[in-house]
Amino acid sequence: MVLMTALAIFVSSCEKEGKPAIVPIKDLRPTSFSGFVMGDTLEQYFDGVRIREYYGRVRFSGKIAFESENPINMELKKKSTGEVLYTRIIENNATAEKPFSFFYDGEKLTENYIYPADIEGLEQIAFYLDFPEGVAADIVYGDGSDVNSVIYLARNIQPKQWSEFIKIPPLEGEMYVFLLKAGKNEYLIDNDVNYSYMNAGIQLPNKYGYQGGKVQSWYVGMKADSQGKTVLFPQEDLVRLFPR
Repeated sequence: MVLMTALAIFVSSCEKEGKPAIVPIKDLRPTSFSGFVMGDTLEQYFDGVRIREYYGRVRFSGKIAFESENPINMELKKKSTGEVLYTRIIENNATAEKPFSFFYDGEKLTENYIYPADIEGLEQIAFYLDFPEGVAADIVYGDGSDVNSVIYLARNIQPKQWSEFIKIPPLEGEMYVFLLKAGKNEYLIDNDVNYSYMNAGIQLPNKYGYQGGKVQSWYVGMKADSQGKTVLFPQEDLVRLFPR
């Protein structure tokens, strides 16, 4: 999350003899933006001053403070190289700027995330597993009662690579989606079903309910929670973040 206070501090503060000095704010302008960053970290700069880093989901809605009539130059830079990937001039006027978005895949930055068109009667689902090197997974569904009775959707999905879009017709049975260790009948995290399932709203088509026909594109992270337990987080559907 982007903190509005961080932006305000930047544009209303400077250093005098190495110490912060508050300067008057001339104007505030409403602005909002959103995005998603993966593969490499982005750094945000305002008029050459680094504000913060982005990785994962990006959201901001608030106001930017201006010290003068001059516009603010916002840049997004690739942290690993310092390369400027995106520049936006934010003018000082009372009109709210039109919201904008960006998607960064680790190599290039675009204004939108591109995904396939809908196919009637087939759900299309892709996965990106932002896992450590060597942690590949099989993706299955079932009721979670027995790892040996699951049904496979995809096998051997490698970390830090998009899978192909899997085309799924309406299915039968329980629709819980789990991750297994690739090639093994073991749940991915400590062979524990409770930590190895997709719990963020992934939806499979069902013969007796939702018939499918939409597109889902799931980014799945892996991190330690407050107790040090490895969990599948975040789980984000990029299609929902970048609607057409």
